[in-house]
Amino acid sequence: MPKSITAFISYPRALERTAAEIADKLRVDGYDTWIDVHNFDKEADAHAQLKRAIEDCDYFLSISPTTGEQSYWVRFEKAIAAQTCTVLADSYFFRGNRLEVWRKSQVGAGHPDAVILGSLKQIEAISAYA
Repeated sequence: MPKSITAFISYPRALERTAAEIADKLRVDGYDTWIDVHNFDKEADAHAQLKRAIEDCDYFLSISPTTGEQSYWVRFEKAIAAQTCTVLADSYFFRGNRLEVWRKSQVGAGHPDAVILGSLKQIEAISAYA
């Protein structure tokens, strides 16, 4: 059985609801997701735990507001992702926020990137009509 595709979701606390909705939709679409509200172990070293989760993911999703400074943790997560991931496509606006999708190089051959982008855009389309 092939390894499931994993997505790490990075976001500032103010966008927790949006991040959780994205995580839920991706799970429905068959992705494993790593999001701190579900996966974070408060007893473990935060830096090491985040670094390991990002290094182990296939996709890194960064959700950030279009204005305001990024938190320390979002900057830390993006710095780790920059060491192992590349930006997949131009960022686009998701509910008025900036969404970047990064991926690991080994994912490209066996997984069309349009699939994860399609999942994310479907969330936006559905919520626009709700």
